[in-house]
Amino acid sequence: MLWFAGLFLALGILLAAGCSKSERGEIGEPPVVPLDAADSHLVEVVRELLQAVRALPTSAEMRGRLAMAYEVNEFEGAAAVAYAQAEALDRRDFRWPYFQALLSSEGGDPEEALEHLSRAIAIDKTYVPAWLYRGVWLSGLGDSEQAREAFEHALRLGADANAKAGIAQTLLGEKRHAEAIVLLEPLSAELRHPHVYRMLGRAYQAAGRADDAKIALARGRQATPLQWRDPLQHQKWGYLANWGGQLVHAENLLRTERYAEAVAVLEPMRERRAADDAVLSNLSLAYARTGQLDRAFETVNEGFANWPDHFRFHNVISTLYREQGDIDRAIEHLQRSVAQEPVQVWPHERLGAALMEQERYDEALDAYGKALEYGTEKPEAIHYTMGLLHGIGERWQAAIERFERAIELNAAYTKAHINLGRCLAEVGRFEEARAALAWAERLNTHPAELASAHRRLASLSDVAAQR
Repeated sequence: MLWFAGLFLALGILLAAGCSKSERGEIGEPPVVPLDAADSHLVEVVRELLQAVRALPTSAEMRGRLAMAYEVNEFEGAAAVAYAQAEALDRRDFRWPYFQALLSSEGGDPEEALEHLSRAIAIDKTYVPAWLYRGVWLSGLGDSEQAREAFEHALRLGADANAKAGIAQTLLGEKRHAEAIVLLEPLSAELRHPHVYRMLGRAYQAAGRADDAKIALARGRQATPLQWRDPLQHQKWGYLANWGGQLVHAENLLRTERYAEAVAVLEPMRERRAADDAVLSNLSLAYARTGQLDRAFETVNEGFANWPDHFRFHNVISTLYREQGDIDRAIEHLQRSVAQEPVQVWPHERLGAALMEQERYDEALDAYGKALEYGTEKPEAIHYTMGLLHGIGERWQAAIERFERAIELNAAYTKAHINLGRCLAEVGRFEEARAALAWAERLNTHPAELASAHRRLASLSDVAAQR
């Protein structure tokens, strides 16, 4: 989160005053923050909230709403003060100490977070996310016993997978690896989450199961933390008013396939800045994902009217044409996009896929090579696809090298092991092919492809034996 230079110096006196009570026990003035006048929507939202607080100075709800607005718009210091004021006005509302706890944790102070959380739990002992956070923070402080108690309490309340993962984490911290494995093996099959696989890999390593550890750690290579639904947190998003924060929020909604919510965020932004390229491109995609294809085309064409030949709009319209089955037009726009902005990764990847559909394999290889050159986030998948393309052309050694590279990056890539085995068999390296397929068997996915590869290996080895 952004921290603005000098903000807390400017706020120091105001915040201190906001925390204080007069001799009559009244809460002080709400905290006030400096705002950029250019962000008029944020200015208006904060102004209205401050007016409401001043009109109802003893309302905890008004102070809490102001605090939520400050928090989501990145004024964390002022948010902490306003939350404290809201709690002082109503000590029966779980939200205010709970939100203070989350702020303290994000600020790197788990001990303070636990103090706030204890007050929240005293008000409501049934809110599952509170117990999960308590477990995480205690575990981070090295208090495995109390952390496990928190996770077990969350499990009794219905947290299930997240609570089990937390319990496993405490077991690993206490070097009770066998117990952790018993818990994590079924959990990894259920969740297939990188964090769980990483824990399982560590447990396997400690137990001396090197091959199993290699597979589990490969499956957990992405540093993705476990997350859980927290309904109270969603209350804050309605107060998000700064332009950059709203745009990031909309893009996250698109990324997580919450398309209708993205439309609801982006349409008011379009009303405020009709020609913004990021808003128009994201809104066009959101319309398409919600079945409003005519509006999607209208919006992207409006973008071209304001930003002729802009790569963003070529990317979006290529997606629209691709989903209509018009591959030629999709390719045309992708090519124009990379001509405008060559170092983009996504259009090179999509161009490679579209060219593959048209059996333009050498051009597809070139596009995928550019995606690797410019830093794709999924290099193993690109190497794997390039291996397939070389295999189509019976360039077996080039294919082998690509599949081996994919496996170096991800030892749990089953289909890469299977196709490596196929290619090795094609050049008569039968023992190496068997070893590759044996790894695929250990990974225990894609049984049909594995069976087909075994049949091809058996056929080729039989022919070789008869010569």
